[in-house]
Amino acid sequence: MTATIAIILAVICVFISVKTLLLLGLLLIISLVFKRSKLVVFFSLTLVAGVFFWFADSQNRSQHEAGALEAVVTLSDGIVIDGDAFRAQVVYQDERFQLSYKITSEQEQQALEKLSYGDQLHVNAELEAPEKNRNQDQFNYQAFLYRKHIHWLLKANMIQPVTSKSTTWLYTLKNFRKNQLEKIDAEMDNKISPYVASLVYGDRSYVDTSVYESYQRLGVVHLLAISGLHVNLIVAGFLLVLRRLGFQIEKTAIMMICLLPLYCLMTGGNAPVVRAAIMTICLMAGRLSPVRVTSLQALCFSFILVFLFNPYCVFEIGFQLSYAVSFAIILSGRKIMRKTSSTLLNSLYISLISTVSGIAIMSYHFYEFSIVGVFLNIVYVPLFTFILLPLSFLAIFFMNLMPIMLTIPATMMKVAVTVSEALATVLQKIPFTTWITGRPSNISLLLLIMLTFFFFYKWEKTGKAYRYLIPVCICLFLGTFNFTGKVSFIDVGQGDSVLIQLPWNKGNYVIDVGGQMAFEKEQWAERKEPFSVGKNIVTPVLKANGISTLDKLIVTHSDADHMEGLIDVGGAMHIKELVYAEGGETKSIMQKALKALPKIPRKAVLAGYSWMKGDATFQVISPIQKGEGGNNDSIVITAVLDNKRWLFTGDIEKETELALLENPLIKADILKVAHHGSKTSTTPAFIEQVKPTISIISCGLNNRFGHPREETLETLEKANTTIYRTDLQGEIIYTFSKGFTFGLE
Repeated sequence: MTATIAIILAVICVFISVKTLLLLGLLLIISLVFKRSKLVVFFSLTLVAGVFFWFADSQNRSQHEAGALEAVVTLSDGIVIDGDAFRAQVVYQDERFQLSYKITSEQEQQALEKLSYGDQLHVNAELEAPEKNRNQDQFNYQAFLYRKHIHWLLKANMIQPVTSKSTTWLYTLKNFRKNQLEKIDAEMDNKISPYVASLVYGDRSYVDTSVYESYQRLGVVHLLAISGLHVNLIVAGFLLVLRRLGFQIEKTAIMMICLLPLYCLMTGGNAPVVRAAIMTICLMAGRLSPVRVTSLQALCFSFILVFLFNPYCVFEIGFQLSYAVSFAIILSGRKIMRKTSSTLLNSLYISLISTVSGIAIMSYHFYEFSIVGVFLNIVYVPLFTFILLPLSFLAIFFMNLMPIMLTIPATMMKVAVTVSEALATVLQKIPFTTWITGRPSNISLLLLIMLTFFFFYKWEKTGKAYRYLIPVCICLFLGTFNFTGKVSFIDVGQGDSVLIQLPWNKGNYVIDVGGQMAFEKEQWAERKEPFSVGKNIVTPVLKANGISTLDKLIVTHSDADHMEGLIDVGGAMHIKELVYAEGGETKSIMQKALKALPKIPRKAVLAGYSWMKGDATFQVISPIQKGEGGNNDSIVITAVLDNKRWLFTGDIEKETELALLENPLIKADILKVAHHGSKTSTTPAFIEQVKPTISIISCGLNNRFGHPREETLETLEKANTTIYRTDLQGEIIYTFSKGFTFGLE
């Protein structure tokens, strides 16, 4: 236990600064001087772990540079063919790269589907550095790849399989898993195949997006991954079978010790599986030797072993959740459950322990957690572990050895899956099933962790849980509370999206939600889950800010780059009022959105529409008449926020700018430049009247339109206005009374 805490402290210290190792050394010297033996041991372990992590991190470097690369690479992991997208991890000169390629034809797609791990490809590609997260608190893809020792994206414009092949036992095992997953997909009913792939081989990519999101909202999506409980049941099942076949206990234990590492590799080496496997091996080894091994010792040993093998594991969400929940159950669960003999109550306690111990992690990474999951796990855990899991293994057995018998477990499983999904569909309609917490600050996170420990301590001592959950809930609530107020220009690529948060949670408003143009594709080229600006960028940014309700969502006009993400955002957020310009509903993209979101109150507006909240005022000054949802029909809003005047211009062009020149309300301190800095907007006459101190341009990095245009930048520079751009600085955030910060700082 001491070593585990020392490792966690060491990683935190190195993550803050390598110089903190000097502080650890000083604390060690002080402990030696005052002869505190326990502290000497602790700080020695911490210092050793810190030096080990620092040394391992210092070796994580690339020998390549950005630019063109023509080479023969080896497919090593993560082969994915999704419509016209091909992705895989490859190895070249003992370094790993993330390969991506756009498939050009159905015939090429079929040829690529025959590839296996160890196969070699001749590629002509560009090496590009992965991007950092461009919006604050967004998923950091660069850091994610770095911790997998991947420093470059290999963007291929040509790939050609070659005859040579690298053959190792690891590639053989990966290919067996790949072939099994393909066989499951081809031979089993599409209703049950995703569950079999998830529960047996740990691959959730086959699960339908809507089903996955339903389970996620209910807080039971973790059951689609192989957990420690699954591993324990699998081990118990094998032990029972082997004992029935007459194997001695010692031989059975040795056989399981040998098979468990292989099973870890077969399931993709997910953290919960690795933890459970190492713990089981430790406990079995303890039974075969005179040394008794406790569950806590086995858990700590597995933690240390995994850290030594991969120091970056401590940053993985699965690792954090698995060990947090396991430590909580082992340290507190047994003491708490001794006080009751009810099986139902014990199940509820385990579910509550698991939920509370993971709240800090879920809040930090996902900005939300399920409230009803505590209760639904009582129903879903037995369904998955005692019905779907055994049937999945039975289906695999029959599929490979007795295909004619496959219909028996498949039929039973189909009934169970139908019931499970139907129940999820009904339950997710219940309001307030999830609590959007926002991402806690470092101080709030530390406080939340301390309150979690306090909760378990008092629950153990008093046997009462609910009253000690109140401080945890208060801490989570304060995390969603905006005390200062912010205006965030979200980086949605080539599009617009602005989030306005008034102080003290008085109002949350979004102007546009970004989006992408949808292009017709042949059926073979359609992707299972295409990238969505609304789902993958705007919604996470809103949740990271602790927002679950929008007072108004304003769509300036009916172009895809301003509103294509509306359906996804509307499905994830409670929107009190949808505002758009009169005539905007005549465009098909707006008609589609209004049809998909029938329950959201809507209001078509023209110039003169206004509202006020506290010290903040908003007034629409254009359009003055009904339009058709085009650029010049954009809603133009003048607002007073933090005693500064703001002008949000949508995509208006020079014709509308000319019409607004006589309007005194266009004068502003901060201007959202129209139409992403296009040369058709931002005329010198308009800028002369607005006189902005700061001008903000929302546009995509290296976009195909060439925005912002040089003419526009010259006009703004001549007006002596400071220019901020999302393509260069990422998300642009103005905090009331403090000023601007940027996502790429």
